[in-house]
Amino acid sequence: MTPHAALSGRDPAMTPESLYREAQAEADRYKYLESEKAGRDLGSAAIDDWHRHHWPAWFRHRWVEHLLGLRCWEELEAWRFGRLPALFPAQEALVGEIVDLVRRGAENADILWWAAREWRSLPAVMAILTEIRINEIRCSRQCFHFAENAGEY
Repeated sequence: MTPHAALSGRDPAMTPESLYREAQAEADRYKYLESEKAGRDLGSAAIDDWHRHHWPAWFRHRWVEHLLGLRCWEELEAWRFGRLPALFPAQEALVGEIVDLVRRGAENADILWWAAREWRSLPAVMAILTEIRINEIRCSRQCFHFAENAGEY
């Protein structure tokens, strides 16, 4: 039984999806649109461009979806699925504010500065940031072998 097998029994909408396949499809769409604009096939250069310009934000959004229990990704740790609401039920509003900042690209220091400025509980903010793991989730192109598989998309 895979780590995600238990999740699929809970709700059909939460059947694990493939982050890898979704990223490939997104990069393909980008390659198609950019090639159409250029009037020629841009090939792996467009895939590289998508990765350089869009991958970090795209992956960050998927990570947050997983932590919030909105979408389950098979490549991410199953035990983290839905973990934020489960750990911080009394701080739903604060979790929402922090998640919005993370989705907009804020880093830990930005969020801590915001929390101090807005008089949020720093221990609570730090606990939430520890679970979100912004600095640990960075993933390079090698995670999904974009360059090597560009022709297979």
